[in-house]
Amino acid sequence: MTGRGHEGNFRPLVLGIIFDCDGVLVDSERMSLASWLPVLARHGIPAEIGQIEPFTGKSDRAVLDHFRRLASVPLGDELLAERLAEYFRAARGNLRAFPGVVAVLERLRASGFPMAVASSGRPQKIRFNLEQARLTEFFEVVVSSVEVERGKPAPDLFLLAARRLGLEPEQCAVVEDSVFGVQAARSARMLTFGYTSSYPATVLREAGAHYVFDDYAGFLPLFALNGGEAARAGTGS
Repeated sequence: MTGRGHEGNFRPLVLGIIFDCDGVLVDSERMSLASWLPVLARHGIPAEIGQIEPFTGKSDRAVLDHFRRLASVPLGDELLAERLAEYFRAARGNLRAFPGVVAVLERLRASGFPMAVASSGRPQKIRFNLEQARLTEFFEVVVSSVEVERGKPAPDLFLLAARRLGLEPEQCAVVEDSVFGVQAARSARMLTFGYTSSYPATVLREAGAHYVFDDYAGFLPLFALNGGEAARAGTGS
């Protein structure tokens, strides 16, 4: 269920935790990727989900720029709003938090851990996802890739989230489901947990995740043993 990454002796004192949104808190990743397909089709670009999947963890702008390079017709920035509207139509009433997420967030909040969301999604989409999954109450800090110069796999998004939490990067842990997200967290010098909702454990480890977990029932014990809750309470090894 869990596994070590590249640095088994990595033991920072973790004082805060940063979650990605799609594919980590909310079971929305595939729906998010698929919402590009009808938009592209309306603009004369036949595409399949397999062409979008390599952009898991990347921004909407990165997807649009990719298809701009391939398209024989101009694609304007209005496609970003069109794709967002398509996603809202498909996702409204159909989004859920992953099993066990609420219990984990309640436990972390009760333990006094500052928590943030840092997502490649646009601000409206992040808010929508959190509201639909009933997770808004857990996060005072929400950061979008539109607020930074470089998206994942650059560390900018996570570094901004750490600053808004009032913490140093080394004091933060990150939970990510994508290769680009794991790489960004590692570049930010943060303890990195890979959740296998989008990629298998081997891929997340190869990307650099320190630890990997398959379900949230196993996350808190893993987190506590590796710089999280137990370390904050002064009882960890």
